[in-house]
Amino acid sequence: MMAAVRRHRVLQTRFAGTIRSGRGADAMESRIGHRRACIRAAALIAWSLARAAAPGDAAAQERPNVYGTVRTAEGRPVAAAFVVLRAPAGKHVGTEFTDEGGRFSLGPVPPGQYVLTVSSIGYSTAVESVEVLAGELARVDVVLVPEAVQVQPLRADLAAARRAALREEAGITAHQLTQPELKLIPGLAEPDPMRAVATLPGVVSSSDVTSSFNVRGASADQNLILLDGIPVFSPQHLGGVFSIFNTDIIDRAELYSGGFPPEFGGRVSSVLSIESDVGDGDFGVSGGLSLLAGRVAVGGGLESGLGFRDLRWRFSVRRSHLDRLLRPAMEFPYHLTDAQGVVEAWAPGGDRVLLTGYWGRDVLDFRDSGPSEFPLRFYWDWGNALGGLRWTRPRSGGGTLDARAGISTFDTRLRFIDYDDTDLRSEIRQALLTLDLEQPLSSTWTLKSGIEANALEHHNRILVGGTEFSASAGRAWLASGYAQLSWRAWDRWSVEGGIRVDAFRPDDGAESIEVAPRLSVKRFIAGEVAAVKLSVGRYTQYLHSVRDEELPLGLDTWVVAGAHVPYVVSDQAQLGFELRPASGWFVSTEVYERRFEGVVTTNPGEDPNDPGDDLLPGNGLSRGADLMIRRAHGRTRGWLSVSWLKATRTFPDFTSSRQPLPEITYPPSFDRRLDVNVVVQRDLPGGIEGGLRWHFGTGTPYTRPVAGHALYATRFSLGARRRWQGPSSPEDSGGFGVVMGRRNAERYPDYHRLDLSFRRPMDLSWGRVVPYLDILNVYNRKNVLIYFYEFDRDVPIRSGLSMFPLLPALGVEVRF
Repeated sequence: MMAAVRRHRVLQTRFAGTIRSGRGADAMESRIGHRRACIRAAALIAWSLARAAAPGDAAAQERPNVYGTVRTAEGRPVAAAFVVLRAPAGKHVGTEFTDEGGRFSLGPVPPGQYVLTVSSIGYSTAVESVEVLAGELARVDVVLVPEAVQVQPLRADLAAARRAALREEAGITAHQLTQPELKLIPGLAEPDPMRAVATLPGVVSSSDVTSSFNVRGASADQNLILLDGIPVFSPQHLGGVFSIFNTDIIDRAELYSGGFPPEFGGRVSSVLSIESDVGDGDFGVSGGLSLLAGRVAVGGGLESGLGFRDLRWRFSVRRSHLDRLLRPAMEFPYHLTDAQGVVEAWAPGGDRVLLTGYWGRDVLDFRDSGPSEFPLRFYWDWGNALGGLRWTRPRSGGGTLDARAGISTFDTRLRFIDYDDTDLRSEIRQALLTLDLEQPLSSTWTLKSGIEANALEHHNRILVGGTEFSASAGRAWLASGYAQLSWRAWDRWSVEGGIRVDAFRPDDGAESIEVAPRLSVKRFIAGEVAAVKLSVGRYTQYLHSVRDEELPLGLDTWVVAGAHVPYVVSDQAQLGFELRPASGWFVSTEVYERRFEGVVTTNPGEDPNDPGDDLLPGNGLSRGADLMIRRAHGRTRGWLSVSWLKATRTFPDFTSSRQPLPEITYPPSFDRRLDVNVVVQRDLPGGIEGGLRWHFGTGTPYTRPVAGHALYATRFSLGARRRWQGPSSPEDSGGFGVVMGRRNAERYPDYHRLDLSFRRPMDLSWGRVVPYLDILNVYNRKNVLIYFYEFDRDVPIRSGLSMFPLLPALGVEVRF
């Protein structure tokens, strides 16, 4: 296998097991020299750009000189408030939308008197007088008062709003789903953010029975999933059937499917950011009951205390109940439990502190089963735990300082009650500390930079009958730094250029430094309501899940890169067009290409005595195009997403007897060429909220068995003569073999399914009740999950297992 690995030129210097001497040492020395040159070049470019954008005597005059915050009377920031600065004659001299901390910055404007107007839906418009003095910054803190009905801000400047939406990022591909949208997308028993993400362009879910998703030809473990900024490993219950996220306590989910900036590292495919809902600060209790589980959330707040001006918190608990409901009739061995909490506090000076926590556990318990019920007694549990603390401070003159610390783990263990000498376990752990600084350098330049430290660790073990068949442990340190300069010429261009540098040090391998440049450019056209954008960049990842994605269900087994495990480097490019033709409408189309080096797959032909050949390193390639048409407002809302994808993976062929192993290229199991999603959400008569999803996808690849044959074994007859003997009867166990066709050369039939959702909110004197009905697979399409082949018969038989049939699911939500 080592010889095969040496054929991968780029992997040669990252896969420490291939570095020996001679050519390997020369390659390493050359690679180190190349990295040093890259670092020097990156430092020189960053220094040159910083000098060009630095606020010297002339540039200082270009910095925003009017800044401030927009808050409620309780001190809570108001995000997306529309801020307008006018001269006394009424001329607009600056407009801005507040960020998530309620902050804004405008200018520069010459000294004089100005009028600042702030408006936001649900609040009265605030008007403040501003005096700007020469050489000084003018700070204005605005307090908005709630108003029952306020639609005037929507008419204030719709064109400006559409322009601002286009200018938020230069090249990132981002799609956001709010809590109401998440709840109207039909789910399995209850709303699920990860299943909802599968309706977005570029996202593929390979089957009904998993909530895992693949983005633009990458594997599922290459998605960075964040809960309030803290990474989450394997965020699924029941082996992937549904996610760990409770929608009742989720504010929104945002997917960055391409072109994400250098502040995001650790994964090469996408970023799914889940943000918790801290509530409105009033004490309240909400809950829900579905066919799957019961859940309850409690929230409240303090107007002041502990040195904070506004403190809010929410805590939720969820547990499945089928094991309890079915207990009188039968023992149901599975249950899940999870808990999630969030605390948000705002200091009088505008500092924000956010505390996040999650714990969840799945249990498959066969300890009490008798021999007649199940032959083995075992206890299998798995789950996540994470905690995070985030502190954000606004800076004078605009910008923020943001610090995060957190820890995240995922582990699983299988124990057999009657066999103390058997143990199967797996664990992955990540601890992180980050510091980010965003600072306006002038009216057109903004610098964002940060540093990050991560500790990664995994432990995997398979012990059966006292014999250790597999054991691996790895620990590594990952130190990263990034810098990004953003330049915006408001009526023409938006450019973001940055560099991320990762220094990776595993305990059992060679140190490495990767420089990952990223560049995004957006050009506004057609009256600033349309834009053409381009994004190119390099992305790195230093851990893998080695779960076989061709299996419908399963748990992830994570490994950290090291001496025998390469890390992933991906170079990506995308070109797109965006259009906002009218208020609430959004159209986007993109084409892309991604190349992956250092992807891995398990090696069925491994040598048990060689720890270096458990995994096979390889390469990947994906090309595709995405289309998104979305309407966000009105009685009828929704979107159409269309994705075309062609993905391949190239690995050494472990079935070959040749040395070195030849390469084989094939489409991965998630290579769905065409994927279409139609999502419609509409307000129906009688106060009913309706949701619809229709999903069509061409068939995914699989490897088809083409023939069967009897297995012959060596037998010795009288006289010590050797002969070959087949099975004495077709029923002999292990007496039949199967010949497999080309890897993933066949495809399952096309997939399509229609789901409906109906919700009826009812306001009562003591609170709100929302009964809901989800109907999955309305016309009962028999989508194939997997085929089974039986060649040990006179006439071979192919049978299949279908995915979910027609499945209605009732539930109710309560809030008081």
